[in-house]
Amino acid sequence: MPGPFRVWTSLAVRRPILTLAVTNGVLGGAGDLLAQSIENRTESTSTPFCWIPGAQSALSPGAPYFPLPALDTSKTLFASAVAKRVAADQLVYAPLGIAGFFIAMNAMEGHGWRSAKHRLGELYRPTLFANYAVWPAVQAINFAFIPTIYRVPFCSAISIFWNAFISWTNAQSPALGAKLPLESPHIRVKPAH
Repeated sequence: MPGPFRVWTSLAVRRPILTLAVTNGVLGGAGDLLAQSIENRTESTSTPFCWIPGAQSALSPGAPYFPLPALDTSKTLFASAVAKRVAADQLVYAPLGIAGFFIAMNAMEGHGWRSAKHRLGELYRPTLFANYAVWPAVQAINFAFIPTIYRVPFCSAISIFWNAFISWTNAQSPALGAKLPLESPHIRVKPAH
């Protein structure tokens, strides 16, 4: 077993919640930095890295995990347990997690609820469908074959690419402040006649 892997495993056994949270946060932030790197390569002008979205992605919550029966249980019970966990992850966590991501990013960018609704209306459904193209298979592998202690890092490693995609998707939202009227109750815009 390589040194860093052994150290990580030891930390995860002694302090699982802290170790898994830090692992998920670091890999989540890496996904946003990857998204910025890809975006810089596809644009004609290079912009400096912005650490704020990476930090925001690092602070977003990871997926919940549920214990599974040991592999020596009957194949039918084990397959049923895996299917239930994948279904719970994809029918409960994924829709709420994606909505929560866009709402949280909107708030951290300083926009109000009106722009959050606009962002959700524009980005939520395509992102959820993209999620369903990737995560059911990943979670089936995760719950069926990955030992419990390595499930968060396994998903976090896959999440580097998912976070890059979702961060890029979030960045594709138009400049909401320019398209929507200001949300301050102190500003009144009179319609032109």
